[in-house]
Amino acid sequence: MRVNKWGVGIVLTATVLLTGCTAGAEEPAEDEPTAAAEETTAPESDCPELTEGATVDGTALGACITEAMTDTAGYQAKTSILGMDTTARYNPATDAVETITPMGLLILIGDDAWVKTPTTDWQVADPNSSDPIVAALSSGAATAAGTDPATAAGALTGEFTVTGTGSRLGQDVYLVSGTSEAQGVPVDVVFEVTDDYVVLATTGSTEAAGQMIETSLEITEWDVEQDIVAPL
Repeated sequence: MRVNKWGVGIVLTATVLLTGCTAGAEEPAEDEPTAAAEETTAPESDCPELTEGATVDGTALGACITEAMTDTAGYQAKTSILGMDTTARYNPATDAVETITPMGLLILIGDDAWVKTPTTDWQVADPNSSDPIVAALSSGAATAAGTDPATAAGALTGEFTVTGTGSRLGQDVYLVSGTSEAQGVPVDVVFEVTDDYVVLATTGSTEAAGQMIETSLEITEWDVEQDIVAPL
């Protein structure tokens, strides 16, 4: 694959489109050092009942997912899109995201961002850099937070149907399917949601830049504090 600014940008943008739009994520609770998914307290808000065959409102479901997934010490996720695997770590307590791609690394803490490519050291993000990879990774800082499932869920819309059940990280999950709209683009998605509204995996498909894009996201470590620090 030719690596250029467009290539990096479409991967980051498509990831946001396929996990949802952006919304605000709040403070987490304490950490629990285990790689397996732990039972969390279900949100106290009026959340839709997840039973096979049920139809649920995307807005209500998204609010419950966001609330449940910010009640965690942190987590890791793996995303596959356009033939590339990306690993991301999230720490809600410090509003921090670290993204590891074949093209380089991105750390975002609050409003501050840093990038590193295979041929450069860590540097402050610069979307106007003469290096196209640095510029693309830097531009990706604006969308990196939106790849967080907890953040993305806050903007879900439309109706979803519980189409089946499965298992992830040792927990039972409901398969919640539907079409949502992200930034004006229709996205067909399937969420794997626990009974306390934690999303442990998603798959999605949409058309962007004239091509069909499919992606998958899988939580690989749940409720484990992620040590993400400023590299400079």
